Amino acid sequence: MNIINVNEERDLMIEFQGLENMDVNYTFYYDETNNGRKFHLADGRFNISIDQNFILGGIVYEGQSNDIEPTELFQRLDLQKTINEVKFKHIASGDFINVLKSKKINLILKWISSKKIYLHYTNLNPLYFGIVDIIDSAIVSSETTKAFDIGYANLVKNELYIALNKNIEKTEEIFYQYGYPSIDEDKIVEFLDDIIEIIEPYRYIQKSHLGIETAIQILKASRRNKSMPFIQDENKHVLMQDYSPFYMQPLRMFKNSMHYFDREDHIEKILKQYKFVDEKKQLDHYSFIDSKSNKFIQLSDIMMGLLGKLYAFIRRNSEEDIKYIISNLGELEKENLNLLNEITWKSHEKCKGFLLKITSDDERIKEQIVLP
Repeated sequence: MNIINVNEERDLMIEFQGLENMDVNYTFYYDETNNGRKFHLADGRFNISIDQNFILGGIVYEGQSNDIEPTELFQRLDLQKTINEVKFKHIASGDFINVLKSKKINLILKWISSKKIYLHYTNLNPLYFGIVDIIDSAIVSSETTKAFDIGYANLVKNELYIALNKNIEKTEEIFYQYGYPSIDEDKIVEFLDDIIEIIEPYRYIQKSHLGIETAIQILKASRRNKSMPFIQDENKHVLMQDYSPFYMQPLRMFKNSMHYFDREDHIEKILKQYKFVDEKKQLDHYSFIDSKSNKFIQLSDIMMGLLGKLYAFIRRNSEEDIKYIISNLGELEKENLNLLNEITWKSHEKCKGFLLKITSDDERIKEQIVLP
């Protein structure tokens, strides 16, 4: 049994991120979307669609009980009587813009907006998460770049990510060839040469110049040192063994709360190997439950499905296209988008820790266009 002291690094993270209301007693409900279980390279290709984010989250309210009951809402959705578990697919379909045309989504967003319940989620771009260790390895290997502040480091990571993402087939080929994220020491120079070859043309694009130029210089320094500590001695071709760390994170951060996850046998088996303790007190603060028996889990499925569509829309479109599309929405689409924005900000104001985003700067900029 592995022991996890939830207080390790927790206070530092709360202080660093300026989080408040983290010790409040909440009740969290979870579902997920785009759960590939494992992110790896197989036969030279990533096993998941790299333009979709993994999102884990759902509904949260303060306290361990409340008088809010979604039954009436579900009745108003006027779904087929044979449906015994409401899922996102019963509410809307198509891409994000088509989903915004759903009157059922409108009913749900209005209901959430009017209640003392909030949205929480972890939004993870697996590709971004999987490649930033290239820059982190280069930074930690250099006395000069160790002085980078987090904003500048994120700029460099963002530009590397954009360049590799735009050349995804070549990126997959190189990663597979060298066994990324576990590069043999005698292959580091060749690997870095190939990465530099992909990103080098972007140094001539004004918007990307600073970040790419910096990335090239620090990768060349690592090439000379033949050291990339975070992408050596790992499992070859496995960028993420599983998503369990993102289930564990809220259990650490919201230690005084109760967490209800939709049943996920694979994750449940992993979490059973751990014991969470607060000082010397063992915590019993999470449970996996059957979503058929809990309407808050079903509501979480709907909201995570909506967010999955949102972030796929953000990933697949340029800033210019997003601005054009948003400016030409119909009245119902505008109302639903405004309601989603209102709920997001309501949740953020209740507790910034409810919304965790592990995404590129590029995504965050585009998200602010959609949800200003």
